[in-house]
Amino acid sequence: MKSILLSMTAVAAFIPCGAALAQTAKLPTGQELAWSSAASRVGAFKPRPWAARGTNVTIAIIDSGIRRDHIDFAGAITGGYNAFTNLTGTAAVNDTNGHGTHVASLAAARANGVGMVGVASNARILPVQVFQGSSTSDFYVARGINYATSQRAFVMNLSLGGSTMSPTIRTALQGAQAAGLLMVIAAGNEGLANPSFPARHASEAWAKGQIIAVGAVDANNVIASFSNRAGDARNFYLVAPGVNLIGAFPSAPNAYAYMSGTSMASPVVAGAAAVVKSAWPYLTAPKVAEVLFVTATDLGAKGIDPIYGRGLLNLERALMPVGTVTTVSSAGTTPLALAPSTSGAVAIGAKSLAGEGGAFEGVVFDAFGRDFAYDFATKAQDLRPDSVSILATTLTNRMQATLASVATPSGTLSLMAAPAQTAGGDTSGGLHFVGNQGQSWAVAIGQVSPILGASLTAGTAPSGRLLSFADHTALFEGVTASVASQQTLDNGVSLTFGARLQGEHYKRRGLNWTPNATSQATSVEAALSRQFDRLSLGASVVAIQETQGRLGDVDSELFGLSGPARTFAVQTDVAWALSDKASLSARMTHSQTASQLGAGESLVSSISATQATAYAINFAQRDLLAKGDQLDLAIGTPLTSRSGMMNLLLATGADSETGAPIMTRRGISLASKTPEQRFEAVYTRTLSQDSALAFAIMARQDADGIAGKEDQAMMVRYQTSF
Repeated sequence: MKSILLSMTAVAAFIPCGAALAQTAKLPTGQELAWSSAASRVGAFKPRPWAARGTNVTIAIIDSGIRRDHIDFAGAITGGYNAFTNLTGTAAVNDTNGHGTHVASLAAARANGVGMVGVASNARILPVQVFQGSSTSDFYVARGINYATSQRAFVMNLSLGGSTMSPTIRTALQGAQAAGLLMVIAAGNEGLANPSFPARHASEAWAKGQIIAVGAVDANNVIASFSNRAGDARNFYLVAPGVNLIGAFPSAPNAYAYMSGTSMASPVVAGAAAVVKSAWPYLTAPKVAEVLFVTATDLGAKGIDPIYGRGLLNLERALMPVGTVTTVSSAGTTPLALAPSTSGAVAIGAKSLAGEGGAFEGVVFDAFGRDFAYDFATKAQDLRPDSVSILATTLTNRMQATLASVATPSGTLSLMAAPAQTAGGDTSGGLHFVGNQGQSWAVAIGQVSPILGASLTAGTAPSGRLLSFADHTALFEGVTASVASQQTLDNGVSLTFGARLQGEHYKRRGLNWTPNATSQATSVEAALSRQFDRLSLGASVVAIQETQGRLGDVDSELFGLSGPARTFAVQTDVAWALSDKASLSARMTHSQTASQLGAGESLVSSISATQATAYAINFAQRDLLAKGDQLDLAIGTPLTSRSGMMNLLLATGADSETGAPIMTRRGISLASKTPEQRFEAVYTRTLSQDSALAFAIMARQDADGIAGKEDQAMMVRYQTSF
């Protein structure tokens, strides 16, 4: 069999290029971009492919030789072989008709600011000359294939073919297949229903997916009239631009020419294969080919068809994840969780700081085992409530109304309610009983308990009403039920016992509560207080247990923890009556959460014991502008983590030879470097028996513990009943 070049249906013109050789590899612009239409159309200049560019991959160009001093091959050529003379080196492969130079440039011409750019603009080119002029034989083609195989070139481009099968060439290709090479072969220019040989070998069992047959499409992505179709090689057939492509030409070191043919389409695919291989060196030839097949843009009849085969090469898509994306933990490989692990206010500042420092950066893997950089901080973040939504809760709690009171022989029973924050929102309310003998109890759902966590009263002065942000209730969000009882003794001592239960966990988005994840938090609380003439002192202890959460976080699969989180908190209160109408109060809270191990599929291996603190100072003034009104001013820091470590075990890369995940241990400090400083002011006034008005402002510095983050809000609420 005589093998012939599949080649040049036309050489339209020689295009001189006299620009100086650029020293940097910038994205092509201007003329260089315009002359690189093939690479551009398949996505070679998109960020991912451009970052890879075929670095450290060798493409063997089995062709007519190469113009080694062409400006677009500076630093690209590695060795060479002449199958006719059996000589090696670049001097042995002088191009005899221009075909090889053009093909090589479409695969790997350098990005140097001149001429044009190949798809794999940083790949090495191994020129193997198997043509003298337009003549060759099966023996010389096979000899060139064998040489490229011996040099371990990963990609082999053969822009050649014939009408009949050559056993000699097939044997050489079988040797390349056994050695792990990927063979990209032009389908032929006869306009036939099936590729010519040797491209037609792609469908044979021995090829094992390591041969890609390539057809040509025009500028409209329509199959070129001259291109052989996919036919019986459809499962292993791609199309690429192949009509009127500009490429290097050997007539001068800066010469270029237009050529058309499947010969031109084939090196475009070969360059793409080199780019994929350079991004993931551990991928085998069948894997690289399959990546190109499954990411191709479907053309013609839907699915794999006898004209376009798998479709149009799409290098940009080939560099993106394919199939199920997975994470790797100590328990193995699991699908990447779609829902983020929401972060509570206690530790979000420390986590955000760690995220900004890259502590959560790792990799995920696609269905081909390819690693992709991924910042797991995106799965450990939450849109924390802003000042507007915090004020909405403050005013809701502040303006909860007593709907009805019933006097009984032993005391007064009151029915309480608060307006829903959204249309169709959950009903909130409760009962509060105040006994004549110093006994009281309260049951509340979805609103602040009038007993648990209540501010101390100093004499007849008003009690502060803005201290709640400085206690352990930061671990309770959403609809929370509480029950409590209180006993006041003759000597001014009060004993309080109670419990809280949070059912479904909700997260706030603006003014709305939206279901996010299931979490539970329960607490058992006890408090002791003593009231003197103008001074009140109090202390409480709280035991809290969170299920599927820790410090207000809701754990997802990625950050899941084993077992419940147990927190013990101590709170101290002091209130001082400045006058009958003014008081000053303070609250300090210290909590400690026990250590935990990570769940089986979690990236967290463990979390150490964590300490958190909070404080608030409150001034309250009653009858400021009108009888019965009250102004509250508060300054302080909400519950914020001050110590603790989160230990991660996550994949941060893949072994370049085996693709095995590289696991890295990282310790992330949960100590907030810049605790939030909060200021609140709320003025409330009863206008009538059925209506009330409230005005509130808030300012937060280093909001959520994130340095430099500021958040301010102002709100007015009018409430009436009908």
